[in-house]
Amino acid sequence: MVNTSIPLYDAPFAVAILDKDLNFTAISHMLARTFNLDDSARGTSFLDLQDRLPRELYIDLHLAKEGISSKSEPVKFIHPDGEADWYQWKINPLQNGQEGKGVIMMILEKVTRRMLAEDLLLRAQRMARVGSWVVDLKKNTIYWSEMTKEIHEVPKDFVPNLETGINFYKEGFSRDTITRLVNEGIEKGTPWDTELILVTQKDREIWVRAIGEPEMVNGQCVRITGTFQDIDTRKRAELEVIRIKERHEIAANAANVGIWDFDIVNNTLEWDDNMYKVYGLPKDKFAGVYEAWAATVHPEDKEWTSAYVQETIAKGNRLEMNFRILTQDKEVRWIRSEGSVVRDTKGNPVKMIGANWDITPQKNAEAEMQSLLNTTTYQNESLLNFAHIVSHNMRSHGSNLSMLTDFLLEDRISEEEKQSALQMLKKASDGLNDTIAHLNEVVQIKTEAEKKMTILDLGDIVHKVGQSLEALFTSNGVTLKIDVPKGSLVMGVMAYVESAVLNLMTNAVKYKDPDKSAQIHITTESRSKRVVLHIEDNGLGIDLKKHGEKLFGMYKTFHQHAESRGIGLFITRNQIESMGGTIVVSSKPGKGSIFSITLKKPEQVDE
Repeated sequence: MVNTSIPLYDAPFAVAILDKDLNFTAISHMLARTFNLDDSARGTSFLDLQDRLPRELYIDLHLAKEGISSKSEPVKFIHPDGEADWYQWKINPLQNGQEGKGVIMMILEKVTRRMLAEDLLLRAQRMARVGSWVVDLKKNTIYWSEMTKEIHEVPKDFVPNLETGINFYKEGFSRDTITRLVNEGIEKGTPWDTELILVTQKDREIWVRAIGEPEMVNGQCVRITGTFQDIDTRKRAELEVIRIKERHEIAANAANVGIWDFDIVNNTLEWDDNMYKVYGLPKDKFAGVYEAWAATVHPEDKEWTSAYVQETIAKGNRLEMNFRILTQDKEVRWIRSEGSVVRDTKGNPVKMIGANWDITPQKNAEAEMQSLLNTTTYQNESLLNFAHIVSHNMRSHGSNLSMLTDFLLEDRISEEEKQSALQMLKKASDGLNDTIAHLNEVVQIKTEAEKKMTILDLGDIVHKVGQSLEALFTSNGVTLKIDVPKGSLVMGVMAYVESAVLNLMTNAVKYKDPDKSAQIHITTESRSKRVVLHIEDNGLGIDLKKHGEKLFGMYKTFHQHAESRGIGLFITRNQIESMGGTIVVSSKPGKGSIFSITLKKPEQVDE
């Protein structure tokens, strides 16, 4: 019961006790300060303040006179001068125990500052597109604020649940991540703050920042509250910046572009730091003149590059060329050079400015591709040769045998004719056996090579074959020079490599030039993943313009020699290709030939 004779001066909130006529009987200090009241206000009517308070408050006071309690949300009141205040109240009718005399207790709060702060917060949230959410695990309910629904692009009356909320995240990483975080939050109380992709109800993908704070009671999660922000614009901008930065870094690291500036008049050439890296040349080893650059160019490219540069200076404006250089360590590199000629007002060249970069990896890739294409071409040619054997040679043998057999079955042939026919039949049969044997040899090469591939020492093989043919070289006056170091490792089939080397050496002897002192020189060249064996002779040579396309064909011969069968080079090529290698020839009639066999290095062998 409330003693209305004692003012509630010390109450910690704005409170007033009114009688049934709505006159003050007691007020708190806080209420007095709010409305500039003092003790003299006791007995005055609360209705005197109605021009300063919301109309809804007086309606609730009159209801209290009828014994009805009320509680309000914040209500906005506009003063005559245009200023605004917000008020919130709670009204309870009471009995004082004296003949049923009733009183009314009213708690009245001025919440203007709070509402202004909340309004600013709401504005900020709207500008930042931040929403809130609550998951009540006890009641199994979920609340989304208006902004959260707006971000999801769902209607305002949309009623979410935990499952539908999670399913808004993009399937895959985003959905798996939020599922894991929610589970960890429920089981362990672990909070989260993450950025993921959401798919709205309108099927738009947007980036959002999701923050969750679990509330634990006695080790169990009872509620999770959090915020939800649309960060799509910012996130996409960040990702684009990252992508651009990564592209620039990749381009800078991969391209390693060097810049050069050539003063044509004074013959001075300036390089930036990247140029020295591209050319593999220390700064103190570069003289800074045109001739210093020309000295780095590969001997085989010196003539044409010099001519091209001079022609561009004299007549052109744009320089574009690919050429090879030799670094200080004798490494061959391919360089791409692009530049422009600067001319004075009279059209005279005064300067060239440009850039160089290393294109060796691209060139190596092109060479590998060309090697694969060559192998494919050779394999197609091999199939054509097989077809030639079957369609022509086998048919010829068959026809010949059939004709001879018919002749022998005639009754009127003489004994002499019969013996002659039998001899021809024997030769035809031997020819058929040879063809079948050759075809079987080729098939065996194709089918068994991969099974027998091992690491071989090319130096050992070449020296071994050379020693085995020593008597042949001596009797034919042939000088053999081998510059193949032991330890030149390749992948191959021992029998095939020996056979190929043996065939090419004996061919060099077979087709030596009788007017020269015959010489055979064998060398190797190491490339990034391959070893090239060069077998060079000074023999008769081959007219490649005339015979190049059919050089490695079956039964193809190019010199009048009693022992030429046209099968050796065909077998050799098939042996080399079956090991993943290639064989090419460089030759001129009367000058000699260079056969070059390329074989793969073992994978564990460094360059």
